[in-house]
Amino acid sequence: MSQFSIIFAGREQDRITVECADVSAARNEAVQRLGHYLSTHPGFAEEGHWRVMVEDDVGRTVVTVIVATVSPRAAA
Repeated sequence: MSQFSIIFAGREQDRITVECADVSAARNEAVQRLGHYLSTHPGFAEEGHWRVMVEDDVGRTVVTVIVATVSPRAAA
């Protein structure tokens, strides 16, 4: 198992350290944590987009998860 840090952009001081088998598992953990965060902080979803970085044990970004909400354009 390797250690990874999950960091929500704008909340770098709240980094979360997790142990995962590989980068793919760390990415999945980051997505799950983002989903949980959005479900418990619904107002955060109004901000429009979120970026969650996953760093390896030496601080290199190995994955960036970007989620955006887009309102449909009004019909012309």
